[in-house]
Amino acid sequence: MQIFVIILNYLLMMLIGIIDNIKGPVIAPIKIFYHIDYTDIGLLLFIGNLGFIIASFIGGIFVNKYGSKTALMGGLAAIIAGILGYFISTIFPVFITFFFIMNFGLGMLEIGINATAAITFVVNQALMMNLLHFFYGVGATISPNAVGRLVQLKIPWQNIYLIGAFITIMLLIVVLFTKFPGVARYVNKDKANYFEILKNKYVILFSIMLGFYIASEVGIGSWAVTYLKGAYGMSSIRSSLYLSLFFATFTIGRLFGGFIVEKIGYIRCIYIFAFMALASVAGSMINQDLAFLLSIAGLFYSIIYPTTIALAMKKFKENTGVVISVIVTISSSINMLANFIIGKLSDLFGVFIGFSFVVIFMALVIIMLKTLSISYSKRYTE
Repeated sequence: MQIFVIILNYLLMMLIGIIDNIKGPVIAPIKIFYHIDYTDIGLLLFIGNLGFIIASFIGGIFVNKYGSKTALMGGLAAIIAGILGYFISTIFPVFITFFFIMNFGLGMLEIGINATAAITFVVNQALMMNLLHFFYGVGATISPNAVGRLVQLKIPWQNIYLIGAFITIMLLIVVLFTKFPGVARYVNKDKANYFEILKNKYVILFSIMLGFYIASEVGIGSWAVTYLKGAYGMSSIRSSLYLSLFFATFTIGRLFGGFIVEKIGYIRCIYIFAFMALASVAGSMINQDLAFLLSIAGLFYSIIYPTTIALAMKKFKENTGVVISVIVTISSSINMLANFIIGKLSDLFGVFIGFSFVVIFMALVIIMLKTLSISYSKRYTE
C-alpha cells in the first residue's frame, strides 16, 4: 500500500505538470475567443497565480485539520469544477473566475502531495523528492507539444482542457478509494512571530530572488508560444515543441542537477546556472535560427528553485517550515505581478519586448544572489 501511495503521488504531480502547462499554447485561441488583448491575458495569469497562492497559504492549515487525502480530493474537485466552468464562460470575467478555481485546485493538490510525501518518503528522502519534481517535469514536457498539435488541428481550447479534466476525474476516483497511511502534518504547530520573520533581511532577499526566478520560469511557460508565434510567425506545433523541449531539458536537469550542486556548492552553482539561463534565452532572441537555445535554457533553469530553497533551509534552522512558506508566498506574489507586466508590455510595445523581460528577471536573480552572498556568512557560501 505504501508503494501504491508513492506511485499515486507521482502521478498526481505529473497531473499538475500537464494541467498547468496547457495554458501556454492556448493563450492565442483564448485571446481570439474573448476578443481580448495581452494585458487581459496578463490579468488572467495574475488571477490564476492568486488562486494558487491562496491555496498554498491556507492549504497547510486545511491538511492539519482534515488530512492530506481530503486536501487531494478537494484540489482535484476544484480542478474539475474550474475546467467544466469554461464551457459556460461566454464572457471573459466568468472565465477568469473559473480559471481562479482551477488554479486554486492546483495549489491545494500540491499541498496535499507535499503532505503525503512527508509521511510516505521515509527513506532516501532527497532522491524521492527529486523524483517527485521529475514527474512534474514529465507532465510539463508532454503537455505543450500535445496541446500545440491539438490547437493546430483547430480543436476548441475548452475541449483540450476537458481532456485534462477526464484524467483528473480518474485520479480523483483512485484517491477516493485509497487508504493513506499515518497523519500528514504540513504546518509546524510551533508558534512563530511572522512580524519578526518579515523583518529578517535574508527572508526579504530570498523572497525577491526567488520571485524573479519564478517570474522568469513561469514567463517562459506562459508566454514562449505566444512570443514565438508573434515574433517569428511559427506554427502552433513548432512553437509548442520548443516549449516542450524546454521542459524536457528542465526535467533532465532536475533529475541529475543535485549531484552537480553538491559537488561545486550551492551559491556558486546558482550563479553559473543563472548566467547560462540568461545567456541561452537572450541568445534565442537574436534570430529565429537560434530559437532552439530557448529549449536548452530549461537545463539551466532546473536547479535554481530547489537549490535556493535548500539554501534557505540551511540558513533558517528554526521555524523552517513557516519561513519557507513566507518566502514562497512573497515570491509567488512577485511572479503574479511580473506576468501581468509582461502582458501589458506586449500590448504596448509588442511580444518581443514583453518576452524580453524574462531575461531581465533572470538578471535580477543574479543581482539579488550577489547581494545575498555579500551579506551571507562564509559558512554558507562554500
